[in-house]
Amino acid sequence: MQKFLPLLLIACLWQLNVCAQTADEKAILKILDDQTLYWNRGDLDHFVKGYWNNDSLMFIGSSGVVYGYRNTLNRYKKSCFF
Repeated sequence: MQKFLPLLLIACLWQLNVCAQTADEKAILKILDDQTLYWNRGDLDHFVKGYWNNDSLMFIGSSGVVYGYRNTLNRYKKSCFF
């Protein structure tokens, strides 16, 4: 029994660590969930709200690099067929 106690303790602590999420992790998962919802609706204006709204945004796609939030949104609108 004494051999299994440390293993049990490690397993319990590991499980607590796996289940716990920081506020940042929860916020990121919320953004990703929202993006999935908006993408499936074909709502590109709301989909890109999960992106950094800045002219320094760099999006790399099949047609090359696009810089800027507005340019990235326009690229999506030109290339997506909803």
